[in-house]
Parts: sequence; structure tokens; C-alpha cells
Amino acid sequence: MTAACSGPGSLGEPSPSEPVFRTTTATQIQRFHDPTTRALLASEGLTTLALEHLLADALSVRVVHQDEVAARALPEFIAGVLALNAADRALIRRSCLVTPDRTVSINYVAAVAQPAQASGLADPRTPIGHGLITRGLSQRRRIMWAGARTWPDGRACAARAYVMSLGDRPVCWIREAFNPDVVPAQHTMAVPPEPELRDEPTLRSPNRPPPSHPPGPR
Repeated sequence: MTAACSGPGSLGEPSPSEPVFRTTTATQIQRFHDPTTRALLASEGLTTLALEHLLADALSVRVVHQDEVAARALPEFIAGVLALNAADRALIRRSCLVTPDRTVSINYVAAVAQPAQASGLADPRTPIGHGLITRGLSQRRRIMWAGARTWPDGRACAARAYVMSLGDRPVCWIREAFNPDVVPAQHTMAVPPEPELRDEPTLRSPNRPPPSHPPGPR
């Protein structure tokens, strides 16, 4: 059964300013038993290509929501890692990477609006990885968080978040959750779970869509 296109477990923020991690990202990744899962979570290459290699199948994107918000609506630590000013605009994108018969990953992107538009990150028809390749753009990423969250059917899934830079400019924060049928999520809980990471904008409009993700594991 194909999972509905909703986001990963609630990534809550432990403080108003920035997350406090009790373990390193490498330690978080080593908690997963499957070597393929560990390699994917640690990879600094394009996620789209890594998943296509794993599946031996092409992926397309399904964008379920994309909009711009004021930078001040983002949590302070997201605005900080993206070097956003109060007058800047941020692009918020919720999407899934899919094959014809299943959802492979569920993604949340917060990006600096102008570079996102210029680099194709805002293209609703194309996976971000494919768009960068088409434009001949190289990226760098810094893995900020990895852990287990809840897939829409209630199973645990592997997830991660990172900052992507184009040239010297950090342009987007990306959080990804992976279908446990594709990326095994078995992991040890010998290390206390990481604090949740609330990385989504605070919007006051009564008409804004509800959060696209179910709660994380308890």
C-alpha cells in the first residue's frame, strides 16, 4: 500500500533559539543497524540519485504545498543557518519523491526564496537533485540531524535534516523521511532519543494548511 503524502514525525524545538543535540550526528546515524541506511543518512551527495540507485528506478516529485513566508516566521535557528535577514522571504516546500506505485521519501524544505527561484529549487515539476544536475550546479551539504520518526502508516522510519549550500551561500534546510520498505529503520535505543527539532514556520493565518506530518515516536 502506498503511503499518503504527508510529512515525517513532528520535529519539535527544545528551545526558542537553536536545538541542543546530546549526541553527534555520526553517533545518531550509527544507531541504525542497516549499513545501507547508515550510508544514506551520512551521504553528502544528492538524495534523489542515491534513492534511484537503491531502487534501480526513476523518481519524480509530488509537491503538496509550496509558498513563500516572511523570514521572521521561521524558527530562529533556521533563519540563522540560512543567514536570513528580517526583510528576506523564505520558500516553504512540502513534497514527496515517488515512483508510480509508492512514496519513497517525504520532504520538507525551507529555502532562501531568491536563490531557490534562481537555482530551480522552487520548480514544482522536478526533484531538487535533478534540477541541480540540469543546471550544472554543484552543492555542499552539512548533515545537522538524523534519527527515527513515524511514517504515515505508523511504522518507524529513518530521517535526517541538513543544510544545503550552493557555492558559499547556504540556500536551504531540508528534512527527509524515508519509506521503511526502502530504507530499513531498525535502530537501537541504547542512546537516549534526540530532542525533537521544530523547524517549521509559525504562521498566524487561520486559513493556513494543517501540519503535514504526524507526531514522532513516543
